[in-house]
Amino acid sequence: MDQPGISYPDHQLALKGLARLNRASGVHQKVWRELLLGMAAKPQTGPVRLLDLATGGADLPIHLFKRARRAGLDLRILAVDRAEGALRHAMERCMSSGVPCALGDDYPGEPGIRFRVTDALSFPLGLPQPDWVTSSLFLHHLTNREAYDLLVELTGLVQGGLVIADLSRGWLNQMLVTIGSHLLSRSPLVHNDGPASIRAAFTIREARELAESAGLHGVLVRSAFPGMWLMRWEKP
Repeated sequence: MDQPGISYPDHQLALKGLARLNRASGVHQKVWRELLLGMAAKPQTGPVRLLDLATGGADLPIHLFKRARRAGLDLRILAVDRAEGALRHAMERCMSSGVPCALGDDYPGEPGIRFRVTDALSFPLGLPQPDWVTSSLFLHHLTNREAYDLLVELTGLVQGGLVIADLSRGWLNQMLVTIGSHLLSRSPLVHNDGPASIRAAFTIREARELAESAGLHGVLVRSAFPGMWLMRWEKP
């Protein structure tokens, strides 16, 4: 799904299928809960600047923004992705959901989401400093070295901490994702990428070891049904 040259209609169909899979897994609500726990451990006053990496169709930042608005939290999100087509789809999603959005290089001046074309593996990232970083279903696309370099970059960039959600490699998860991909999406890209993503994913132990080696001391990595893990780290 992250390959270059995919047509916009095919990319849209894949993003819609991925959104249904994400809703079925409850991953966005899981990230929201971890983010609340992290912010409770490192309380701050005023607006919260959140950077969402490899945002795709922006399912996660839209969910986080809506939850924050209901909770009375001033959340200002910069969501980045290297695919312009994904960000076009993301802005359409925001407008249909009543979420304030715009293109821009920095966090919005009021609660809402800004979108920026940025390759999360182009170091240094050159992004404005966030309080928190979130990312969902991105790390499994990376090699060990790329994931390590990204985590090292984020430890220097972020002020508060990070929450990352991803798939967990294993035969049962492979079966669940394969079945779910075909049940919840008509996209051949999703049918192929779902099982391939599980095969490429880090196990919980591998994710924890990777994070600790990158300097995320005290990181928490736990299992999250179905077939996922959640990582939370607060900067000392």
